Amino acid sequence: MPRVKAEPKKCIKSNLQQPPNTWVFVLKGEALEHSEQYTGTGTPDIVNLRHPSTGEAGVFLFSSANNSVQEILTFAEGKRSWLIEESVKSDGKMHLSTPIDPIFLVLPYLKKYCTTQAIPLDQLLRDDEFPQMERLLKCTGLKSLNMVADRKGDEELNAFKYNEEKTLLWLQKKTERVADILKQKKIHVINGAASATFVASSRDENVNTEAYLKHAHGIVSEYLMEDLSDKLLNNLAQPEAKHPKLEEERTLTGNALDLSKPTIKSIKQSIQTSKEKSRAKAAAGNKSITHFFKKS
Repeated sequence: MPRVKAEPKKCIKSNLQQPPNTWVFVLKGEALEHSEQYTGTGTPDIVNLRHPSTGEAGVFLFSSANNSVQEILTFAEGKRSWLIEESVKSDGKMHLSTPIDPIFLVLPYLKKYCTTQAIPLDQLLRDDEFPQMERLLKCTGLKSLNMVADRKGDEELNAFKYNEEKTLLWLQKKTERVADILKQKKIHVINGAASATFVASSRDENVNTEAYLKHAHGIVSEYLMEDLSDKLLNNLAQPEAKHPKLEEERTLTGNALDLSKPTIKSIKQSIQTSKEKSRAKAAAGNKSITHFFKKS
C-alpha cells in the first residue's frame, strides 16, 4: 500500500504571560535566617542606601531583623530570559547578594561630619535623601565601630568621633585579609598570558604578594571614597616603620661596641688551588653577562 503522508503540525504559540514585578535572586543564606532574639515575622527587605564610594543610590538587602546588610549586584546579559513555573520573564537579569560590613556604609558620614566633633550615631545616620540609613543602627557589625572612630561620652550616648589613623589601620588589615583569601584560592591577579600558568617561586614571592595586595586594594576601594583609597594605597606601599627606641635598645645590648679597645679585624687569606688559579687566568679580560644588558 502506498504510504500516507501525515499532515504537517502547526506551531502553536504559547500563551505564557510575563510575571509582573518578578526578580530572580541568588541570596546568601544569612539574609534569610532569623536571630535567636528576633520574634517578628518580617521578611528581607530591599532598599536604597547611599553607596560609600559614589555617594549615589545603591541597592541593598536588609535581613528580616535588620541585623545584617548585603549589597545587591546585578548580572545582566542580552538575549536571556527566565522560565518561571508557567510564565516567561523576558528580563533575564540575575541579582546576587554579597555581605558588606556596615562600617563601610557609615564611614562617609563619620568622615564628613565627625572629624572635629563627636555626634551620636542615631543622629549621624539621619539622611533625608536616604531615610533607610537608620536601619543600620540594628546591624551587629556596628559594634566594632570603635575600630575607625573614638567613642565619646557614656555608652548610652553612643557618640563617635572619626579617627583616620584607626581607619587606615582597619582598612589595611581588611585589604591584607582579602589578599590572603585570593592567594589561598589561587586567584590569578597578574595580567598577561603568563598569568594562567604562573607559579610563585621563593624568588618571586614578594612580587606575588604585591600583586595580590594591589588587586585586594582595588576590591576594597570599591567601597571607599577616592581620597581614602589613595591614602590606603600609600600605607600599603610603605614598609613597616622601625621603632627608634627598640632599635636603640637592641644596639646597646646586642651590638655594643667597646671604644676603649682597638678594633681587630680578622683577615683570612684565601689559598687558591691550581684549578682556581687556572680559572682566574682564563677569566681575565672577560666581561660579566650583565654588561650586555641595558636599562630601558
